[in-house]
Order: sequence, then structure tokens, then C-alpha cells
Amino acid sequence: MRSNSESSAAAQQLRRMWEHKAWGNDPLGPGWSDAFADWIEKFGFGRVADAVQLASAPRFSEDGKRLPPDIRDVPKYAAVERAEDREPGMKACYLIRGRMRLKFYYEESDNEVLGLLRRAMRAGVSLSAMNDAVDNNNTLEDCFVELGIDRTEFRIAMGHPIIDLGFKGRFFVREEDPEWRIWDAYLRRWTGRGAPISKQGGWYFPSRVPPTEPPPKKAKRQRG
Repeated sequence: MRSNSESSAAAQQLRRMWEHKAWGNDPLGPGWSDAFADWIEKFGFGRVADAVQLASAPRFSEDGKRLPPDIRDVPKYAAVERAEDREPGMKACYLIRGRMRLKFYYEESDNEVLGLLRRAMRAGVSLSAMNDAVDNNNTLEDCFVELGIDRTEFRIAMGHPIIDLGFKGRFFVREEDPEWRIWDAYLRRWTGRGAPISKQGGWYFPSRVPPTEPPPKKAKRQRG
């Protein structure tokens, strides 16, 4: 472990490194040395030094304007480097989470998304496949389904309702759900027609699964 004097010297060294590399920023002042000391204690000197290099690199907006670096990115980069050191492939998960934030949502506290990406990565999903899933889908849920995450698992992880309640208390069942195939077989058996499919890729049914009994027969009108 570093002594207090060593920690203070290391923090001042990285603070000066940031001030030297961070284009367009005013000097931080000695008070920021405490922040660097905390980051060093949490992530280690090497990771924080690498994070300073990454966070101070030139960045540009979509219209080509150069953006000043943000010191708040230093601990974020350090966290990514630590995660990659502990489990190779995690840097890609952080990268994809950033793309998902831009396209589907924005929320700082989204460790659930990172956890699902880690699960997909451990299952062998490549970075290119993750990028394709972000490009190909319009919702975060559909994106994860393409990555091999079950819808129910996704909804539980994200705290979303497991069952979609539709209009008038009906249940929306997607075509790829096993319950839709059960409904399709039920309707084909008793009505001779399969289950319908809407533009949303499923249909609203009176229950999640069909009853065990056949549907009641409609009474025929009697002519007057």
C-alpha cells in the first residue's frame, strides 16, 4: 500500500498530466488532487493514468467541432479498463451499452443492461453481432432478443411487466412466444383458422394461454 505522501505525490502527478493534456480546459487547481487520490485508491495508478490518456484524447461533434475533454470521464474510463482486466471482452460490452444509450434510452444507472450484455458475451456473442443487433432493431427488448436473451429474462432484469396487457384486459402474445403457437394450434383445432398476427408481430388474446376446453358455440339466430 502507498503511504499518504506517496498517494499525494501520485495524485498531483496525474492532475498535472491532465492539465497538460486536456486541451481547452482551465487548470484544475490543487483541490482536484483529492479526487485523483480517491481514483488511484479505487482503480490503481496505472488504470487512472491510462484513463487520463483516453479521456484527454481529442473528440469531435457530428458537425466536426472539437469538444473539450471532460474530467468526469476519467473514472468512467478507469472502470472500463478494470472490468476488461478482470474479464476480457467487457470493454466491448461497455461500448455497446453506450450505443444502446444513444439509440434506445439514456440512463446513468443501467447496470442491468450491462449485466445482460455480459451474459450475451459469455454465451459467445461477438462485438460485430452486438453492433448488428443495435442497428437492426427499434427497441431495446428486441435488440436483446436478437442477442439470445429471452424476453421474460429481459423483462425481469429490467423490472418490466412480464405480460403485456392490451386493450380491454387482453394479453398481447408475440409470434415467437411459445404461447402464440399454443393459441395457433388451439384455434386451428376448434375453428379451422390459425391465430392472427398484427403489424406488431403478435395478437391480443383473452388469456396468456388458451383454455383446456373448446370455445363455446355461437347460438344460431332463428328466423322470425
